[in-house]
Amino acid sequence: MKIIDTKGHLCPEPLIMARNGLQKVAEGETIQIISDNETSWQNLMSFLSDLGANPVSKMEEGVYFIEATNPGKSAAKEATKPEAYCEVPGVEKQNGNYVVAVRSREMGEGDSELGGLLVRGYFNALKNMESIPTHILMYNSGIFHSLKGTDVAESLARLEDLGVSVIVCGTCVDFYQVKEKVAVGRISNMYQIATILAEAGHVVYL
Repeated sequence: MKIIDTKGHLCPEPLIMARNGLQKVAEGETIQIISDNETSWQNLMSFLSDLGANPVSKMEEGVYFIEATNPGKSAAKEATKPEAYCEVPGVEKQNGNYVVAVRSREMGEGDSELGGLLVRGYFNALKNMESIPTHILMYNSGIFHSLKGTDVAESLARLEDLGVSVIVCGTCVDFYQVKEKVAVGRISNMYQIATILAEAGHVVYL
């Protein structure tokens, strides 16, 4: 049985991994999906049910094990978008001109390890979304996500390939003395960052 381990991944990654796993096995064949997150488990169960994969789950020591069967292809099933299962009801989707501003190494306040995990999960999800920003602005300690060897740099490179402009604060790069380590994005100045923020239709701050 093919095993898809989604532990540590945030929505929509587990759903995409499960869908891709089903596509790689024959019709009627079963795969097992592993999750360590209750929200991901709920999203997986809803998504797989709508796909017609007849998911069956059990939990052992805080880990969820789901078995799902490849139901074969159909137009309706192929049209199901994993991202839709991550949306919060009642929140209007932001389309068009929006910008993401990355201000620190962490997302939110609290545990630093969790904050770093959330940033990684955000950009992993963002690269798979239909509505992507026009720009990603990185300043202060947020610039560390653009450096070589970081978890976020690969996702940022993918977003650049999709047409997103990644702008890295030059003053910040010089302050932290990491210019030679910048792996993705274009080093620019605060005037350009301020201009982009002022002209953006909507700004998402991390």
